[in-house]
Amino acid sequence: MGAFRERNFRLYFVGQTTSAVGNAMVPVALAFAILRLTHSAEDLGFVFTAEAVSQLTFLLAGGVIADRIPRRLALLGSDTVRFAAEAILAAFLLGGRPPLVVVLLLVFIQGAASALFMPASSAVVPALVDDSHLQAANSLLQTASSAASIIGPALAGVLVVTDGPGWAIAADAASYGVSVATLALLRIERLERGEGQRFFADLRAGWDEFRSRDWYWKIVIGFAVFNLLFAVYIVLGPVASLRFYSGAKSWAIIATAAGVGSVIGGLFSTKIRVRHPMRVGLPVVMLFSLAPLAIGGGLPMAAVAAAAALGGAGLVIFSSLFYTLIQRHVPEELLSRVSAYDWFGSLLALPIGLAIAAPLAGAIGIRPLLFASGLLEIASIAAMLAVRSVRNLEEAP
Repeated sequence: MGAFRERNFRLYFVGQTTSAVGNAMVPVALAFAILRLTHSAEDLGFVFTAEAVSQLTFLLAGGVIADRIPRRLALLGSDTVRFAAEAILAAFLLGGRPPLVVVLLLVFIQGAASALFMPASSAVVPALVDDSHLQAANSLLQTASSAASIIGPALAGVLVVTDGPGWAIAADAASYGVSVATLALLRIERLERGEGQRFFADLRAGWDEFRSRDWYWKIVIGFAVFNLLFAVYIVLGPVASLRFYSGAKSWAIIATAAGVGSVIGGLFSTKIRVRHPMRVGLPVVMLFSLAPLAIGGGLPMAAVAAAAALGGAGLVIFSSLFYTLIQRHVPEELLSRVSAYDWFGSLLALPIGLAIAAPLAGAIGIRPLLFASGLLEIASIAAMLAVRSVRNLEEAP
């Protein structure tokens, strides 16, 4: 817990934990808002797709910008825009029935702002803590995000039922306000940067740095496959809960178990010290495949919940080790650009998985597809572990 002794990290932790709770409220609130407005599942899909497309469109540019300007300023600007967009959306929802095009425009703006925030946040942590506390800081942030994934949907459900989805969106806007306030209070020494180049030259420099580390791009390719399969689980998990278990209650149990497991895993990962982090991180992230395997194999709900808890723990342990590796191996002045390529490659296949899950399930069945996706997730991780440069990668260069 030594990271909490550092003022900058305490401020950043409070702001990001608060906004993480707000972010976790949005999917529930936005889903019910759209369904109340248009009663159309297709429209809901358009809204979520608009944000995802916006993120992917601007992600690489966000990496360049976050390396050109002070990262605190990049984070502050991003959260200020997200605060404004959510506040406007909340006002529209509380005031009546906004046109769908207004909702689409505001979530598109949210996605663009997130495309700047993601690479900047991946690179700012080393500036907040001493290197000896770096892994602990990443673990604590991951733990807080996991806790938010439990608290946020529950709060959103209460607000949607009692006051309506507009108030849940307003609460998310307020959480961004807290983040903006804490980011404004950070005192980070401005690092000297080289002479600025043209945009595409900066983008190419990030690509060259990313490509030069074969262990890095091979892990990103592996997780692109992993995320494609994870998308299948996102789509079919609730359907399987409805068809084979007790419906929404079962899916809530699975999601809560995963959240609890990830909190425990995050706290545990603050204590892990190994010379070759991927020899630990990749085997434990295989645990994430247990939940689709359990549902696909027809196991009882208690076993599925236990599998989800183990998977949540494994994913957070891997993430904490991996983020720390990147922050130590990639030069600071290129870190946001390189992280942007990481985010882009890892997330690119997610929409594909969302699109193909239902047609594939119709062809081969829900349980067989979930079981197969779990096995393929394990295979994708095993393939990464088989790469010598990944397996032998040391904690610090």
